[in-house]
Amino acid sequence: MADITPDVPFSLITSAQGGIRVVAMSQAAREAGVQKNQLLPNAKSLCPALRVFEYDPAGDEAELKELTLWAIRYSPWVAANPPDGIMMDISGCAHLLGGEENMVRDIRTRLNAFGFSAAICIADTIGAAWADSRFGSNSAEIIDGTDALKRLPTAALRIEADTVEQLKKVGLKTIGTIINKPRAPLAARYGKTLTDRLDQLTGKKPESLNPIKEPPEYLVQESFVEPVLLLDQITISLENLAVTMTKKLEDEGLGARRFCLSLYRMDGDVRNIEVRTSCLSHNADHITRLMGEKLDRLSENYDTGFGIELITLGAYFTEVTNHAQISLDGKKDSGSLRDFQALIDRYVNRLGFENVGKFIPRESHIPERSEELIPISAEEKNPKDWPTFLKDLQGGTHLGRPILLLPRPEPITAIAEVPDGPPVRFEWRRLKYRIIRAEGPERLAPEWWQPADIAREPTRDYFRVEDTDGGRFWLFRRGLYEQEENPKWFMHGFFA
Repeated sequence: MADITPDVPFSLITSAQGGIRVVAMSQAAREAGVQKNQLLPNAKSLCPALRVFEYDPAGDEAELKELTLWAIRYSPWVAANPPDGIMMDISGCAHLLGGEENMVRDIRTRLNAFGFSAAICIADTIGAAWADSRFGSNSAEIIDGTDALKRLPTAALRIEADTVEQLKKVGLKTIGTIINKPRAPLAARYGKTLTDRLDQLTGKKPESLNPIKEPPEYLVQESFVEPVLLLDQITISLENLAVTMTKKLEDEGLGARRFCLSLYRMDGDVRNIEVRTSCLSHNADHITRLMGEKLDRLSENYDTGFGIELITLGAYFTEVTNHAQISLDGKKDSGSLRDFQALIDRYVNRLGFENVGKFIPRESHIPERSEELIPISAEEKNPKDWPTFLKDLQGGTHLGRPILLLPRPEPITAIAEVPDGPPVRFEWRRLKYRIIRAEGPERLAPEWWQPADIAREPTRDYFRVEDTDGGRFWLFRRGLYEQEENPKWFMHGFFA
């Protein structure tokens, strides 16, 4: 449709009952007599020069979504209003473009450059802006109050067509004829939707929009007089934005867990690059490094087109940070927790948060049940560090836990000098071991608090043993001889 100009009559068509019908038409086609739902042969007879295109609602919806994402450059609170509208809350945003009139002018200029014509209205309520943009006489208006809306038809209230017809039958054709009428009689006769729409129009009843993209809690941006074509220039801008963002967060004692860099091209394309951190962050170098790695991969197949004219950096999931004590000499400690967290962030942003996990303690005396692997981004409930967890769980009486625990205990063949004592020899995975030292037992009783329908395994007696080659193992005997439970031996872990 690149060769279509405003003076060329065209329409969208689709197969419907009775044949091919017109779904929508241009202004030139409408002036020639083409009407919605009209059969195509009838439309052609009225306008022989009519050009037709297949109606594609899915494609229209996708393009509207892309245009809505582009409109976030003006406000973080933007929502699509199918089939042909975009709504945005510009509270506190208009001054960035020199006022509301300049904002309207800028929006119109850019949409025209994309090949779109638009009716734009700025009003105090969603209902007022929707009504004037679709039924007003001007293509761009800034209205204050509802006086300018009284002349509009009742269809501008976003009510059902049947209700509009009922109102027409009694002479109520415009908003002005019903806007000041008592609400109770109107609701009783025409339904509550009508009165709700009237109150939303005047602001007596609140109405909000759901943004197409989650608004950032903090946002910084940089626009360019001349569009940027090289990703090296974007990297420099990213560094500046990261410093500005982290300064904002530091001043308020906050950190963020997610950052999103948005690149706005001249042709309306928007590319979002998102990174997440495993802990609260307000470190500009760290953010730049994570973003830079993704920018490097993006450069392999990203086309800047006619150039990037705007870059924004948003921060999400902000929380108050705890201050960390640095060394007295001001030097950075090597191998610190912060370095480890930075390494984890690089892994998760390359591989995905769902593909990198961490072990957390679980309330269970059974070793293989006392930990759980969860995604590193998952929220922990009542988190505990491992030493505290073991102290609470075992009361400080355990003999120590191995550095490597098998996923599940593996059966072994063992020989003990006395029934309840440690083994002196055992065979595991076809290899034989002779034990020269042993500690234990450490007894773990069954979990008596488990529901009755869950099978409770016998008591375990754990031993720390060392063989002739210096290998140290964690073995246990399951079952008690005095209770005739047919005890069996298992390998469970390894010590350093």
